[in-house]
Amino acid sequence: MKGLEKELNRARAEQRILAQVSSHPAIRSGEILIFARFITKSVSELLGIERVGVWLFNETKDELLNVDTFFLSKGEHGSGGILKEQEFREEFQYLVTEKYVDASDPYTDPRTKGFIESYLKPNNITAMLDGVIRMGEELIGTLCFEHVGKPHSWEENEIIFCSQLGDQIALTVSNLRKNEINKELQAREKELRELNESLERLVEERTKNLKITNAELEVTITSLQKTQAQLILSEKMASLGQLVAGIAHEINNPIAAIHASAQNLKQSLFDSELSLFQKELKDLLPSLEKQKLFLNCLDVLKTRVEMVSGKERMRRRKEIESWLKSKSIPESFSYQLIDSGFELPILEEFEILFQDSDVFAIVSLLAEEITVYQSLSIMQLAVERASKMTFALKNFARFEVSSSPVRTNLEENIETVITLYQNQFKKKVTLVREYASIPLIEGYPEELLHLWTNLIYNGLQAMTFFGEMKIRTEVFQGMVRVTVEDSGSGIPFDVQSRIFEPFFTTKPSGEGSGLGLDICRKIVERHNGRIHFETRPGKTKFFVDLPFFLKT
Repeated sequence: MKGLEKELNRARAEQRILAQVSSHPAIRSGEILIFARFITKSVSELLGIERVGVWLFNETKDELLNVDTFFLSKGEHGSGGILKEQEFREEFQYLVTEKYVDASDPYTDPRTKGFIESYLKPNNITAMLDGVIRMGEELIGTLCFEHVGKPHSWEENEIIFCSQLGDQIALTVSNLRKNEINKELQAREKELRELNESLERLVEERTKNLKITNAELEVTITSLQKTQAQLILSEKMASLGQLVAGIAHEINNPIAAIHASAQNLKQSLFDSELSLFQKELKDLLPSLEKQKLFLNCLDVLKTRVEMVSGKERMRRRKEIESWLKSKSIPESFSYQLIDSGFELPILEEFEILFQDSDVFAIVSLLAEEITVYQSLSIMQLAVERASKMTFALKNFARFEVSSSPVRTNLEENIETVITLYQNQFKKKVTLVREYASIPLIEGYPEELLHLWTNLIYNGLQAMTFFGEMKIRTEVFQGMVRVTVEDSGSGIPFDVQSRIFEPFFTTKPSGEGSGLGLDICRKIVERHNGRIHFETRPGKTKFFVDLPFFLKT
């Protein structure tokens, strides 16, 4: 009677577990770990089985992986055990061919003999029931009931119960796979949508990039045209530099000869005791006192050699004629006296020279010497200007460019360019220099010459070569600032943003390449400086700021 009651209670417990298992939410969601932990604990506690475990095969079916095992005596879960086919090949075959392995005596059962030393003895397992879990024909794993200690004989209802639980595990695994497939499908659908969106974005981006590429190509073509023009210009400048340097060198030789000859002539005519002038003077004026007075008069007249206007010349002639008449000297001498630089105060100062003397001879000698002196002075001035011009040309047109920066005197650099344009300044342009005391800077002097040339000539053109130009140097915010100011009409507002743009010019066709200010900008940038401007009608200023030292 007690045996039937025990069987009945166990059957009820099994039915209760099956009811709970079949309605567990983990079956639908496919959460195999949660479901396995529920089964192992419920079965172990209700049926008094020491070890209940769920084992599942890997994808290649050559390993059994322990998902969960509940230990009744400890009240704990464990997992992570692995049984490999290569170690238990014969035992695995029974799982493949049979529905269950009911080893009431696993130490003698041929189906479990491979587990004795490695699994049964270490865990003191006395009875083992493996319910094979299948999904259709596919082998999924096993649900393992393991008694520890006392022997146990597995009955049919226990085997059926184990198989029923295995079916629920198979259903959970099936739902897990379905859920994974659904997730994978959703992921693929999402990827497909994203791919379509990405393709649309890609097409849009490619179209945009194509437009950008076309724009960049246009910029590149423009840059190549600019580079080509600059190369041609550089080649022309190099050839011109060689030509100018050669011509300047050749011109220097006759200039030096003229200068030396003028000095020798001056020495022979005036300074030498044996000169014809000294001989004529002694013959004309035997008195040493009058000779000395004559030389003093000559010195005064040398300082007054100048060109006078017609009105001034007429005024002087009337005064001199009146004086000559008062001294009973022919009025015809007035022209020679005026040409020699005489005025009434000088005649009165040296009146003694014209008393008791050959007036005609004295005036002739004075006029002759002043004329010679004036000619020599003009020659020396011309030689000096020609020498200065050739020096400026040689500096400006040097075709070898410094490979490394050198200490540069900006004032001398600017003056070289001013010398080249001195003819323009002498006409209707007033040049104002406002040079402050500035230090030498590191730079490329040949390039700086081109910088000032472009800025100064642009200013002259803007003024139509009439007005006032100021060139100022100063130290400003830790840099050397050079300001080129002109009194021209100013830069129109609508083109101010483009004046440094290559090939852009406001000059008539044939008068400008549009590269001048672009070259200026590049030269300033190479010197780690900055260039900007302020403009309004009647005043335009270009500011060039250059550092004292270049960064290497």
